[in-house]
Amino acid sequence: MSSLKFTRFAGLCASLALSVSAQASSLSFYLDQSNVLADGTNYLRVDVADGAGGAIDFTVQVLGPLTGIAGSNFGIQSFALNVVPGGDAEAMDISGLPQGWKAVNDRRMDGFGRFDIKLRGKGNARLETLTFSITGIDGDTPEDYAILSTGKSPQGHEFFAARVAGFRSGECDSGGCGSWDDDDNMSPRFAMQTFGKGGHDWSRIWRHDWRGHMDHHWDGDWLQDCITSGFFGGSTAVPLPGAAWLFLTGAAGIVARARRRRT
Repeated sequence: MSSLKFTRFAGLCASLALSVSAQASSLSFYLDQSNVLADGTNYLRVDVADGAGGAIDFTVQVLGPLTGIAGSNFGIQSFALNVVPGGDAEAMDISGLPQGWKAVNDRRMDGFGRFDIKLRGKGNARLETLTFSITGIDGDTPEDYAILSTGKSPQGHEFFAARVAGFRSGECDSGGCGSWDDDDNMSPRFAMQTFGKGGHDWSRIWRHDWRGHMDHHWDGDWLQDCITSGFFGGSTAVPLPGAAWLFLTGAAGIVARARRRRT
């Protein structure tokens, strides 16, 4: 390899290495744990990045496993995060929230523990992609918000948690669903229908189970579940694309061989 070509190639490798290291200012995580669906599936993605004017920008996006079973009025109902111990960020430092959303301090997210800041929207303000920023905190970085939850946490402590509603999983052919108010308090809706069948009266009862967010439909001797909302948490880092790692590995090998030839 000529000296000029080697210099250009080394410069390209250095530029790519710098771009990879620059990703330290942008962190991404999957929410792959759930209190109602199977664990180990990437249900949501959270991107945390340095923004303009010292802001920290958040993007929370629902992924295919949930959008694929979306029903009406589907989307993120609430989202929660933590702040590094001693950090100054509070609910009042949240900016850029969509209409119908607000931020509060120190709230639980079902089985994922207690979080420093919780964002929540009204039932008609659910979103498949939620964006907002934390502003006015001197010297903070994305790493300051990759902090585990605290308190009692049957589902495990995680960096982030979200509640998603409006999907349909399981046996959802019939029945009624409970509803939740803006403070995540249960407001169940009950319905009973009595009808004749073979000379006998049968009762069908719908009731909302707040712990599992399920509709239980009982008809004689069978039970079916319709899951329409749930909580999701996670701290799993999104890996660097494999192509970038392969390129860096190959480039390092070529540079090493070129240097050996020159010596």
